[in-house]
Amino acid sequence: MGKFSYVIKNTILNMRRTPLLVFATIIAVLVSSFLVFTTLSARSIVQNNTLRWQNGVHVVVFLDDRVTTTAHKQLEESLESYPEVRTVEYFSKSEAEEEFKTLFSDQPELLAEVDYEILPSSLRINLNNPSDYTLIIDRLDGNPAVKEIRTSGEAIERLLSLTDTLVISASAFALLIGFAAFILIINTLRLAAYSKKKEIKIMRLIGASSTYIRLPFIFEAVIESLIGTSIAVGFGWAVIEYSKNSIVAESIFDINISDDYLIFLTLSLLMFSLVFGLFASFVGIRKALND
Repeated sequence: MGKFSYVIKNTILNMRRTPLLVFATIIAVLVSSFLVFTTLSARSIVQNNTLRWQNGVHVVVFLDDRVTTTAHKQLEESLESYPEVRTVEYFSKSEAEEEFKTLFSDQPELLAEVDYEILPSSLRINLNNPSDYTLIIDRLDGNPAVKEIRTSGEAIERLLSLTDTLVISASAFALLIGFAAFILIINTLRLAAYSKKKEIKIMRLIGASSTYIRLPFIFEAVIESLIGTSIAVGFGWAVIEYSKNSIVAESIFDINISDDYLIFLTLSLLMFSLVFGLFASFVGIRKALND
């Protein structure tokens, strides 16, 4: 019990000697961990939404009302014969009206002004491979029954490309901040070790083991790392909970990420911060203790 008390006491003493460096270290770890947590969470959210979109409607073909319904039916049958097409659903003008009213039910002023006769009927296409949307566009080019074509494939591809870019950029920045935290921990521990150089020599003379001498420094590095990561994870959870009730979640994204994934991510970051602190402490005081 006396040995443990010594370790805790000296850990606190070391941290009190350089409060600004300790604070800067915690902030650096916090920023780095927060970037990793939010970036990986955002990527998971985008992937979940992408899967949802890929299983939905990939191409919407708005039909020209000036063309006969027979032409519309022939177009539907033609689309169903394409090997790239999984399903084709006809959406009448009345169904389009009902859908519009549902989508904008919270805007009665808009609903009162809309002329529902302008809403076209459409064919909604689900593809076996969402990336084949360009083939559908090419085949329908110039068809007199087609008024306009809209696809989700291009938007999905852009979103995935943007997400990959953001993940790479955020990860690089997180590594940079993490390296800064690593250097700060090393410098903090070296200052503490050199300030206790005489005490360390005395402890060696009376037979104290290297592990026992190292423990206060190890505890300091691990505590700083875990504090920064814990605060970052807390902020990350708060941001996700706030986002679930945001305008973006209600209109575009389904901010739905499983608790299992968040718990796994949290535990992984805490474990990494523990290893990070241990490694930084080893590097930080190795030279000081070997002198």
